[in-house]
Amino acid sequence: VARPRNAFIIFRCEYSKNYARGPTSGGSSRRGQNVDTTMSKRAGVAWKSLSEDKQNHYKLLADKEKRDHARAHPGYRYQPRPR
Repeated sequence: VARPRNAFIIFRCEYSKNYARGPTSGGSSRRGQNVDTTMSKRAGVAWKSLSEDKQNHYKLLADKEKRDHARAHPGYRYQPRPR
């Protein structure tokens, strides 16, 4: 079972849907650089520039997702697998 997404991850998913452009989106490599990494960096900059109200919107979405996850998977405990 996957963990519920945090506020930034929800924002990043929305950001990548809205700002992914052209053939370079989707995780392909361009000149050896992973485009998803670039998208995450741009999303991070955009996240930091968001107003507190807009960040709170995503935090509320994350809280709802966390509650829904807890309801759907009672007793769930994150247990990372060793690599």
